[in-house]
Amino acid sequence: MSDVPESIVEYAYDQIADWYLQWVETQKSPRERYTKKLLDELSQQPSPSVLELGCGPGVPVLQLLLQHGARVVANDISTKQIEMARDRFPAAELLAGDMTALAFEPETFHGAVSFYTLFHLPRSKLKEMLTKIHTWLKPGGVFAFNLATIDEEEIHGEFFGYGMFWSSYDIDGSRALLRDTGFDLLHVQVLQAGDGKLDEDDPDFGAEFMWVVARKTGSPTEQNASTILKPGE
Repeated sequence: MSDVPESIVEYAYDQIADWYLQWVETQKSPRERYTKKLLDELSQQPSPSVLELGCGPGVPVLQLLLQHGARVVANDISTKQIEMARDRFPAAELLAGDMTALAFEPETFHGAVSFYTLFHLPRSKLKEMLTKIHTWLKPGGVFAFNLATIDEEEIHGEFFGYGMFWSSYDIDGSRALLRDTGFDLLHVQVLQAGDGKLDEDDPDFGAEFMWVVARKTGSPTEQNASTILKPGE
């Protein structure tokens, strides 16, 4: 098997597709709440165009976006996950492949979401990916997402019994990267997975994530202001 990070992630999510669907259908996660935050920010748009990176089988985020009238383009590195999403949500435009290879015209989307996905990229590629997302958003566009909080260039482990790759900056490093990219941080919240109440056999046991809602600003040098939220807000 390849030791290229993208190939590790693709292979794992292809193999665990059915287990992963069962897990996300029962997992308690802020991703629904942050999707609703994005939709609230885009409420002046009757049918906003939204990009989802890392859509998995389409549950629950793609489903929620479509239910609220969004026009969605969704991507996942796993062909199997995309097939499952297409079976459930044929109204969405679904694209399989590495997110770093996607190409859209500037100012295509009103919003973007990416949950449990960006930390599967080698962090050396994260700024370039964030810059692409910033470019694809319309002026004032909104991005809701989460990041890991560990400062590690490479993390190799298992996820549902298959090898997996993660990479991330710490909280301060991620905030600096987002500011440099030109995002105004509207909401930032650091939470333990499952509010710290997960069983030890849960894949997210002991994990911590930084949840963010950010707005595209006109220039990376603009002043950024963020609201630090308490858990549950």
